[in-house]
Amino acid sequence: MDAGGWDGFCRTHLHDYPRAAARFWLILAGVGACALVLALVQLAQLEAAELWQIAGWSAIVVTAAMFPIQIPHSKHSIATGDVVVFLLLALHGTSAAVLGAGLEGFIAASRSSSRLSSRIASLCSAAIGMTVGGALFHFAESELQVPGIPHGTAHLAALTLGVLVCFAINTQALMRIVWLKRGMHLTAREWFENTSWVGALYLLAAVLAGLLSLNAQQFGSETAAVGVLVIGVSVALLRAHFRRRIADDEAQAARLAAAERDAEKNQKRFHSAFTQASIGMAIVSSEGTVLQANQAFHALLGYSEAQLLGREFRELLQPGDATLLARHVTGLQERRDDTFSIELRCRGADKRETWVSLHCSRFDDDASAGAGLIFQLHDITSRRRAEGELRHVAYHDKLTDLANRNCFQERLGMAVERSRQDRRFGIAVMYLDLDRFKLVNDTLGHPAGDEVLKEAARRLVACVRPRDLVARLGGDEFAILVEDVQHQSDVLALGERLLEALKEPLHIARTELRPFASIGVTFSDVGYREPGEMLRDADLAMYKAKADGKGRLALFDASLHKQLGDKLQLEADLRHALAEGGLSLVFQPMFELESGYLIGFEALARWVHPVRGAISPGVFIALAEETGCIGAVTDWAIDEAVRHVAAWRLEGPHVDELVMHVNVSGRDLAQLQLVPHVRAVLKRYGVPARMLVLEITESTLMEERELALHSLTDLRALGVRLSIDDFGTGYSSLAYLSTLPFDCLKIDRSFTLGMNTSPENVEIVRAILLLGRSLNKLVIAEGIETDDQLLRVRRLEVPVGQGYRLSRPLPPAEAQQLLRAAKPVPV
Repeated sequence: MDAGGWDGFCRTHLHDYPRAAARFWLILAGVGACALVLALVQLAQLEAAELWQIAGWSAIVVTAAMFPIQIPHSKHSIATGDVVVFLLLALHGTSAAVLGAGLEGFIAASRSSSRLSSRIASLCSAAIGMTVGGALFHFAESELQVPGIPHGTAHLAALTLGVLVCFAINTQALMRIVWLKRGMHLTAREWFENTSWVGALYLLAAVLAGLLSLNAQQFGSETAAVGVLVIGVSVALLRAHFRRRIADDEAQAARLAAAERDAEKNQKRFHSAFTQASIGMAIVSSEGTVLQANQAFHALLGYSEAQLLGREFRELLQPGDATLLARHVTGLQERRDDTFSIELRCRGADKRETWVSLHCSRFDDDASAGAGLIFQLHDITSRRRAEGELRHVAYHDKLTDLANRNCFQERLGMAVERSRQDRRFGIAVMYLDLDRFKLVNDTLGHPAGDEVLKEAARRLVACVRPRDLVARLGGDEFAILVEDVQHQSDVLALGERLLEALKEPLHIARTELRPFASIGVTFSDVGYREPGEMLRDADLAMYKAKADGKGRLALFDASLHKQLGDKLQLEADLRHALAEGGLSLVFQPMFELESGYLIGFEALARWVHPVRGAISPGVFIALAEETGCIGAVTDWAIDEAVRHVAAWRLEGPHVDELVMHVNVSGRDLAQLQLVPHVRAVLKRYGVPARMLVLEITESTLMEERELALHSLTDLRALGVRLSIDDFGTGYSSLAYLSTLPFDCLKIDRSFTLGMNTSPENVEIVRAILLLGRSLNKLVIAEGIETDDQLLRVRRLEVPVGQGYRLSRPLPPAEAQQLLRAAKPVPV
């Protein structure tokens, strides 16, 4: 180009380009032209058939470039021809891809700009980027296959690498022109932040193109054409959807703009709309005073105009919700937000609680001295009621319908926080534990125990105020949260009424029972900062009540903290019992339900403390877990159980067909010494490994599965059988379960116990049974305690069962007598 021509071109097309920008543009155009010419020369040397294919693909690129996907709520659009451009690179080489990329770049620039300089820059940058990227693709593909990488992997990796380089060169060149026009220096960070989304689209297109090209190489180019056709149809559908969305958004924006113009033109129109609106609306000053409210607002809360105007809006809300609203308003006034929406509880004129969805926005009107905020209130009481029913399921105990531990702790946390902020707001926590409840379960069975718990819950609720919270924390433990305490004597009197109510007899299974209880009480004036501290101290007071003779109430005082030392003492006693033989095993038989034959036992640990008497396994096993001595307990249990098996084998060869189940914990499986210990015990007593079955609960297995898998594999290799206990409660993955080396699934007792009252439990048991059969696992039903439950599991054809209906846990001598009988037990 001569000087005059160049000057004329600059005046026409580069008039706003500084010298540096014009120089860079010229270099880009020259290099890009060379790349295009080289590509065309190479294309001219191809066979006519291939040229026709390239022409067809290029036509698709042009068509796609002419119809991009506009992103809603954005100035950007997505070019959809990239997949075909990269497919050209993979199937027909760099020259074909350069042609396709150049055409796409030129058309894309033509859509967004009428300037020839922009169109040439887009055409040339695309050609340069594809030339370099294509060369890198072919080089990387050949190099990656040298070390033995499969062709498909090398092909995809090389194509992705080439596309990334093409993306970097193309976007860098175009952005650099823009930055040079502004007299700025383009940094790598600015480039990446502005183009990272484009890079993501390039990578996605590269992967699709790579997969299509691999299919074309294997099955013929027709498969790539079909793939492009499917992608094209999908893109067309997506484009139509977005166009409709954009049209709807534009229409909505037009309507909003018209409404805003009308509001600006006529304040009376706004006043009329405000007054007659069907939703509650109020104008509130920046200080929180109600300046104006419409009729719907008055109807929503039942206040007259005189009762509302000049009143603090926070007075219309529940205290806790007023604090929440204040935080949001502060953020809006500090211009961190323009609007916000929250859900709050309002107090109506009749003291009725109404749930509302409150939307707040600014009300900027210089003509109004009280301008500040507009509140829009929708009545959502019905929706919240429905959500409350769902929340009730999640936060309430299934057996008693009382609040559960999670619900209680959440309410207690809010009450403790309020009592810290307002010393006049006193609260009390009562911790209640039923006395001798374990005796009811052991003698009358768990169904009777459940009836006692439900009746106790009914009596507790009947004694407290409606605003007090009664919760079942688990087992036979209950808690009561008493709020707005004026006098401690009122709470103590409530405790005495609870004790009296629980003493009333009830009849279950033709037996008269009196669910006596021990209650511990603590008050917020102690100065609690955490809800857990308050619940802990109430628990300590309850233990004091038990220590003082049960069936009474005890008030917490600081001296009770010494009881924490009892836990340490109990730990020491447990370790001493392990060392001195203070623990023992009982054995619960397991029977084949169809024939009644004994197939084995489950070994259960027992501890009779020389001072405290029988300690629940739930207590000392949990203590062993917490203090880290569970490994010693498990080692002892395995040793003791195998020792008894060795002794029982002397009764006859039929004993060799039995199995002994022993429970292990997740921590045990994570210890390296478990497998060597099991191997040594089996060798010492000469017991075949197949006679030992180690059980781990499903929930623990899911928590510790990665650590446990190694030990489980080694145990299975040793010949030891494995069982999942409490199956159905741990939400295990079926895909993962099928890979575990387990032999047995033990149905959790809660499903067995609930079969006679819940059809869902029957279906759960049926599903577990089918799952066990499909995975070739033995299924065992736990907790069979009634004739009805036995009948149901036998109808479902559960092969093996255990429970009080079949046999209670037996001391070693009685278990040995059962072995000597060597005959079916009628079940």
